[in-house]
Amino acid sequence: MAIRKIMAMGIATVAIAIGLSVNSQTLREQMRERREARLGQVTPAFPPKGDLRQARKVWLTYDGVRRYYLIDVPARPKPYPVVVLLHGGTEDAEQVWRQTSLPTLAQSEGFIVVAPDALNRHWNDGRGVVLGGAASSADDVGFLRQVIADVITKDGGNPKAVFMAGVSNGGFMTMHFACRAPGLLRAASYSISDLPQAEESDCAATPMPWLAMNGTADPIVPFDGMKAGTVKNGTVQPELLSADATFDFWAIRDHCGAFISKTTLPHLDPADPTTAEERICRCTGGLPSIEYVFHGGGHSLPDLQYGPLVRQFIGDSNQDVDAGQAIWSFFKGAL
Repeated sequence: MAIRKIMAMGIATVAIAIGLSVNSQTLREQMRERREARLGQVTPAFPPKGDLRQARKVWLTYDGVRRYYLIDVPARPKPYPVVVLLHGGTEDAEQVWRQTSLPTLAQSEGFIVVAPDALNRHWNDGRGVVLGGAASSADDVGFLRQVIADVITKDGGNPKAVFMAGVSNGGFMTMHFACRAPGLLRAASYSISDLPQAEESDCAATPMPWLAMNGTADPIVPFDGMKAGTVKNGTVQPELLSADATFDFWAIRDHCGAFISKTTLPHLDPADPTTAEERICRCTGGLPSIEYVFHGGGHSLPDLQYGPLVRQFIGDSNQDVDAGQAIWSFFKGAL
């Protein structure tokens, strides 16, 4: 596809193409094999991304609308920890299922992973706008409450061990849900997302541990935040806190102290132009909150592969961290 055609597609359509491109496990494995052959080395094996053949689709009606979620329940004794996985804007539940290793880890580690699907590929995360297409007006806080209630009642989910992890629009939704449904989550994670300034001044979230992942070169959700009135893709955007200020907001609420460590993680791929830094602070009850900063990283979960044309729009993806491993290890520590 010519570059000018891709530019004419707009952010929303490009994002759909991104989701489709990373959803092929075969393609991902082929790209890794080519990279290893080029480098003459074998990179450490991360768990495979989710396989849709493991997922069961469950339909429910909420607010008069028929909606669904994907779920996989491990073959273990009940009750199970529950990880609610929220996809990004312009994407869907199937795509995020295949973008992280959480579904694979769920079977070996014995937790439920559930991926709800947003209406028209966008969560109503409280901002009132999206970066492409029409903003949702759905009661997604209520919908997610019902999904969690169903998983607890029907599938043996542990109500005291419910976690949520969101990507981009799903990360905004995770923070919005925490503010609007306090007390339901044990811990949460957001990736490539910042806290809206309006949410900062109107949030009833209860203290809990948080894990954050953001890239310093993210062209879509800037690491340094966004001024009120900024126009992106033809839409005026609300004010966003910086990635560091967002993490500080949650850390202060959870009575966290200063960072006890800031570690640059081992660089696994010399061809990867980004580096990963892990920052840990201790919080209420001795549990940590963790901020991953991908220096030079763009609008992407780590350990995803993109071609050069897509990288022009979203930037580079760090290859030193597997998002699913990092998120589950964090949640597991909060059990």
